[in-house]
Amino acid sequence: MVEKSRYPIEGEDQIFPKARHEIHRVLVEFFSKQPPGKVFDAPGGYGHLSKRLKEMGYTVICGEIEPEIVKAHGIECIYTDLNEKIDAPDASFDYICCVDGLEHMCNPYRAVQEFGRVLKPGGIGVFTLPNYSNIEKRLRYFLKGYLTKPKTLKDYKQEGCKLFNFHNSPLTITILNFMFEINGLKIEAILRDKRKKRQYFFLPVVFILKLCAWLSSKKRKEKDGYHLTLKNEVVLGGNTLICITRKDGGLQG
Repeated sequence: MVEKSRYPIEGEDQIFPKARHEIHRVLVEFFSKQPPGKVFDAPGGYGHLSKRLKEMGYTVICGEIEPEIVKAHGIECIYTDLNEKIDAPDASFDYICCVDGLEHMCNPYRAVQEFGRVLKPGGIGVFTLPNYSNIEKRLRYFLKGYLTKPKTLKDYKQEGCKLFNFHNSPLTITILNFMFEINGLKIEAILRDKRKKRQYFFLPVVFILKLCAWLSSKKRKEKDGYHLTLKNEVVLGGNTLICITRKDGGLQG
């Protein structure tokens, strides 16, 4: 790694998750069941997840476009713009973890390409991002015409003209899966951050969607990706998609 991209991490008071607490809870539970290895955690936020993983026995390198915000002691942090490049050799990590990052990218294809490059064959990639494919978001799009809340020039200026503070890429499950596949990543599981009880009011709509899919031809089912779009963890999932992927070329554990 290039030495100039390393940043010291100073100050550690209370380190809160930048993402939803429920997401971190699910990820900590997931990693508690995996063999320890080398993890690249980007965007690292304040360092909350990196710190937890290190305490669990993992070797952690944190990547962040604003490395000065990371507060966790003893975590190596490198400047990382996921729209461009991860400053690490090919196949150098057993795990990569991207918590609520892809939706902030202007070029999420490049980000996934770089994550796939630095992940070892057989390694596990964990990605979390807003669930734009659940039934609530689908109905909201039908009614309002947008997947993510509109932003204005005023919002942009208030955020210091930093695009990475916005949801620039509202990725649906089929686009996300395509991005994974072309970079050798296969979705092995989709986890929920929490159940949204109010979504069960829409069960009749989901039932109709599933019935229409069941009546469709095999070719149509494959073309429309019903195995993903109507998966319960997606269509009735919570606010967040938590995708567990594995890179081709390794032993399946």
